[in-house]
Amino acid sequence: MKNILALFMGHTIISNGFLATNFPSLIQQQQVLLQKSNLRATTIAVSSDELEKNLTMAERSVTSVVRKAAPSVAFITSLWPETPRRRPNRKKTEPRRENSLPPGINLGTGSGFVVETDGYIITNYHVVERAYVLQSMQTESMKSVDKLIGNITCNVKGSLGSFIDVDTIKSMLNQTLPPEARVFCRINSENSYQACRIVNVEPELDLAVLKIESSSSFLNKVDFGDSGSLIVGQSLVAIGNPFGLDQTVTSGVVSALNREIKTQEGGSIRNCIQTDAAINPGNSGGPLLNLEGDVIGVNTAIITTSGSNAGIGFAIPSDRVEPVVKDIIKMDRVRSRERPDAGYLGVGIIKTQQKDRPGNWIVQVDPDSPAAEVGLKGIKIEGSGSVEYGDCIVAVAGKFVNSYYELMSELKERVVGEELALTVENGTTNKRRVVYPRLSSKPT
Repeated sequence: MKNILALFMGHTIISNGFLATNFPSLIQQQQVLLQKSNLRATTIAVSSDELEKNLTMAERSVTSVVRKAAPSVAFITSLWPETPRRRPNRKKTEPRRENSLPPGINLGTGSGFVVETDGYIITNYHVVERAYVLQSMQTESMKSVDKLIGNITCNVKGSLGSFIDVDTIKSMLNQTLPPEARVFCRINSENSYQACRIVNVEPELDLAVLKIESSSSFLNKVDFGDSGSLIVGQSLVAIGNPFGLDQTVTSGVVSALNREIKTQEGGSIRNCIQTDAAINPGNSGGPLLNLEGDVIGVNTAIITTSGSNAGIGFAIPSDRVEPVVKDIIKMDRVRSRERPDAGYLGVGIIKTQQKDRPGNWIVQVDPDSPAAEVGLKGIKIEGSGSVEYGDCIVAVAGKFVNSYYELMSELKERVVGEELALTVENGTTNKRRVVYPRLSSKPT
């Protein structure tokens, strides 16, 4: 009977067994009885006290933790989206169902939990490692495209530049890049998958912080507890998604403290918590909680000879996790707040009307500015009255700027912290080069 119940709870149906043949007939009998008696099915709200009235105090301690923390636990998955090039044999693409994942190659799954109500989530680095590496490669590839476009603007001069559509070239080059790996989460209290961005990672602690991209709702979060106050034998609860079975709850005790485990990066994590609470593949990144419902560890590894739980699991202690995560979130929020601020380059531009010297010439470079740091030069007027031309801005981020208005339109869209690719031509040597100033805040 226990095996049958386990199969049922795991949503496994045996084609020739009791669950496949007799269970539907019981439902049919109940429906007939309801029709005969003209009864209407209604939803009855039952309080937790009523449900738990026959439970022991130990059992109630576990169920209270589940009520408090389970709505904050997330299923994390990453995938590499399919493209028409990678599915040539598929005659017709099936429409994506609402709230489902897009088609793609699975890169890893695991658990996580919400630590801030605006959508910040913690998981293990190894859960999203493949996606993170692919995203990093994508970023580097896009930078290479930008540099290639910069080289084109360096070497194309005169009227020929007006016939080259740099935006089209850039778009064509970007289309040759593979699709970007994506990360999704499904919060236990929600029904749909939501796209996440990887805020930052800390491989040495096997940690990753994610942010739901469009989190407009107020999410339930869990708080960190004090892992330094744990004692051996203390009761613990683990919640996660082992083997994809979401909202799975297991319980156990602190088996030992101050364990050292090896990471996939070849390093080690010290002061880990050892527990006998069942932790299996898919639990990685989920919370290990005390009976107050506070996170005292992040489940990360097991010792096993079979690949499944053998009663030896490990969690990264919250006292090491919390400060790292708070710093990552703080820096991300600072960047988010600064994003609307216009970037400061530190140059003055004059638009000459001379036919032999057209262009956006730099007339002044502010000291200690981003422009000064990359060696941009302005116009100099000698004592004799002769003019020595410095640098002329030819293109911004690979886009030719043929007028002062076009230059200002490009610069006003740039923000603090952004690295800008400027193609400039020196008025003395007539040679072009690309410089990369990082824009700062304007001095007050």
